[in-house]
Amino acid sequence: MPTSPKGQTPPGPPRTLTLRWVPGTSDRVQFVRGGRTFTVLLVDVQRPDAHSLNPLYLRGVVTLPVTLSHLATLMGPLRQHVTRRAAGTPPDAWVQAGGQAGDEPDDHLAE
Repeated sequence: MPTSPKGQTPPGPPRTLTLRWVPGTSDRVQFVRGGRTFTVLLVDVQRPDAHSLNPLYLRGVVTLPVTLSHLATLMGPLRQHVTRRAAGTPPDAWVQAGGQAGDEPDDHLAE
């Protein structure tokens, strides 16, 4: 994969991410990726477009474009919580969903 002049992987094409409110909160949202449910702070997914989150406030769900690098950051250092991998999830689902292998929780090793 090509790298930028600073040696970092380019952000890549946007993917979409469907966010839902975490029940009982006003600052946390959840998304499902790679057989797991992730909880992140709303501030970490907000976009400069002030209207991009209107559907979240009106319907409780919104689908936003995210770059691969932002997705990997949400799945890694910015996550507040992540569930165990769902039964039947392929072993490589974390990386295929956009996460970095080093950020995956160790619960997959118990199988």
